Amino acid sequence: MKHTLSCLVRNQPGVLARVSAAFASKGINIESLAVGETEDTNVSRVTIVVVGDDRTVLEAEEQCKSLDVVIELEDLASEEYFARELLLIKVRIRPETIPRVMQVAELFQARVIGLTDRALTLELASDHKAIDAMLKMVRPLGIVSMARSGQIAIPAGDEDEGEMAIEPESHPYVWRTGRSGAS
Repeated sequence: MKHTLSCLVRNQPGVLARVSAAFASKGINIESLAVGETEDTNVSRVTIVVVGDDRTVLEAEEQCKSLDVVIELEDLASEEYFARELLLIKVRIRPETIPRVMQVAELFQARVIGLTDRALTLELASDHKAIDAMLKMVRPLGIVSMARSGQIAIPAGDEDEGEMAIEPESHPYVWRTGRSGAS
């Protein structure tokens, strides 16, 4: 079964090696691994996508949770979550193939970010199914090069009741309501 794990870790050297070693020790291959800072620069979110039987993945999760650098780890398979992946791709072009490449880009809402005499570079941020489908459509045209970020994910629901990751007063992008006490 495929598992998407969201892991909050201390932002320090060697953390990724330690977290990935927990999965390697159980013989689990990591399909996707993406990491980036959170709203707190001392904490990073690691999104890990693995395939394995539930029992083995659970053992690896428990091993991760026991690491002193892991703050929180949750398997998002048991809840709704938002997930995206970034694709940057250079597609070979000739005058007669440009309309086809542009149709594919429009179909998937990919952005053109570069153009040379021989290649068109596209950017697509979407779920892995859309990225796989777009790759299938442009592959016959010729892929010059490509890079995939790996999946990033975050739970869809609210944070735990009573907790707020970002204080509204200190963050410019949090909307204020007209309720008493709000600015």
